[in-house]
Amino acid sequence: MVSRVAFGRGAFSVLVAALASILAGVPLAAQDVGPLKVGVFDADRVMAESQPGQQALALFNQLRDQRVSELQVQQDQINILQQQAISVPPGSPDAVRLNREVENSMLRLERLQQDVQQELGLRQNELTSEITEMIGEIIDVMGAEEGFTLIFNAVQSGLVYLDPTLDVTDEIIQRVNAMSAPAPL
Repeated sequence: MVSRVAFGRGAFSVLVAALASILAGVPLAAQDVGPLKVGVFDADRVMAESQPGQQALALFNQLRDQRVSELQVQQDQINILQQQAISVPPGSPDAVRLNREVENSMLRLERLQQDVQQELGLRQNELTSEITEMIGEIIDVMGAEEGFTLIFNAVQSGLVYLDPTLDVTDEIIQRVNAMSAPAPL
């Protein structure tokens, strides 16, 4: 299950060491290593261009826009309170009350912002985890079917140059779309 390891953080250094050993002719184990076939894919492109990725992004953007609107309503209320506080004589009971309301409202807004940020992060993970798992399964199948030795995620790998012939992103997008297409009736 090399593809699962390739998705994990920190696993890239292990794969690079393995690749360096293979390229240097040093066997990793007692068995003989066959021809090296490497593929690289762009996970961000798969998410952006595949049908399930686009659906997940649309759902996420809808939720984000809704939450941002809620935050904007809170900010607008704070702005109104601040304008009211400016318009009353400084030090008056109304000014003290309005300043306290502004402070309390700002604290509530900060808490709401933190809650929204946490909620959006969780929702993004929920929406992408199924697609990420599907990509992992596709990579396992592709690796076996097409004889890949290694398939890297370019987003997490730190690659600075990639020979375009190694890019398997389009094939992964096609397979993701095929796996997520509704079955014909």
